[in-house]
Amino acid sequence: MMRISSLAAWALLITATAATTACGQTQGAAPAAGASVNPDSLLARADRGRMKGAEGAQVTIIELSDFQCPYCREFAAGTYRQVDSAYVRTGRARILYINLPLSTHKEAFPAAEAAMCAGAQGKFWEMHDRLFATQREWSGQADAVQRFERIAGELRLDMAAWRDCTANDRTASLIVADAMQAAEARINGTPTFILNGRGGQRALSGAVPFDQFAREMDAVLAGQPAAAPGAQGPPAQTPPTPAQP
Repeated sequence: MMRISSLAAWALLITATAATTACGQTQGAAPAAGASVNPDSLLARADRGRMKGAEGAQVTIIELSDFQCPYCREFAAGTYRQVDSAYVRTGRARILYINLPLSTHKEAFPAAEAAMCAGAQGKFWEMHDRLFATQREWSGQADAVQRFERIAGELRLDMAAWRDCTANDRTASLIVADAMQAAEARINGTPTFILNGRGGQRALSGAVPFDQFAREMDAVLAGQPAAAPGAQGPPAQTPPTPAQP
């Protein structure tokens, strides 16, 4: 788990409401009283693009992540795919990606812009997958932005629109708002997950294995309250079988 600061991890449990406000709304400067946000604006489309899954799902998984974080890459390569198959694609959960680019990762912010600008064209998750899959190739490299552009081309994005979006930082306000919300909630590392359901919420941090993630998911789906700090967690359960591709 990549650390941001030494702030207490218990504060993760209060973040679900604040974090979910990032979905479906334009971040940055607040609109004037009585004004409405254009649902077809670039920011609105980019914001919607990083939500995946059925709107009526029982659980929302709020993922705070950094595209240059190796632990985030580890999660994306393993547990995320299983969670997507077992919970998101089966309609039981949806996932919201919150950007938390660490200041120590120089390419993390432009990578987040690359993904959010792809999201404005409906391909956030395709860019998400490619950025993590190729992280070792672009992380720390002077030509990282050029590598992101190659990925965008391979995804058949409207390149003129994508270049305009990234070069002019058109989704930067969303990314900054994400990071500010995380700081206000005292979230101190990536990846971090808030599992928010009708029966309550739970928090996980680090590149947790699927069986551990599934236990927490199943507890939220069942409406089981989170264990008090220091208490023994719920008994192990057999995780669901992921859906076949």
